[in-house]
Amino acid sequence: MLRPLMAGHARRAQQLLAHPASRQLIRYVIAGLLVTQFSAFIYLKLALQGIPPYFANVVSTGCGMIAGYTIHSRWSFKGGRKDSETFQVGRFLIAAAIAFSMNTFWIWLTVHQLGLPTYAPVPLMMAATPILSFLLNRYWVFRAH
Repeated sequence: MLRPLMAGHARRAQQLLAHPASRQLIRYVIAGLLVTQFSAFIYLKLALQGIPPYFANVVSTGCGMIAGYTIHSRWSFKGGRKDSETFQVGRFLIAAAIAFSMNTFWIWLTVHQLGLPTYAPVPLMMAATPILSFLLNRYWVFRAH
């Protein structure tokens, strides 16, 4: 009874993985989790050492941008349309600036408006911001349709 059920799930998984967007999303999630954890670690380390949260966000975002471009351009969206590296980096920086602005908004909202601890924006930085970033990277930066 379980064998036909498992076979059906295996077939469905194969069909799902046949689509480039699914494979890109899986790679993006893995890479994005690593980059997000890396950036959040840097933010927390700095913020908990007394560095002002906005400055900690600037430093952690810069580190995350370097790591993110490297891994996403070479692995997550490796099958994307090849534009000039200069234009691709430019679009990536704009997309990263949008994500940075979003993370800055989370800090403003949680720390400065709601009076929560400096670590309060981290869950939003790790959940909401990466969704927007995936869409920008897939469809605009790397054009991996």
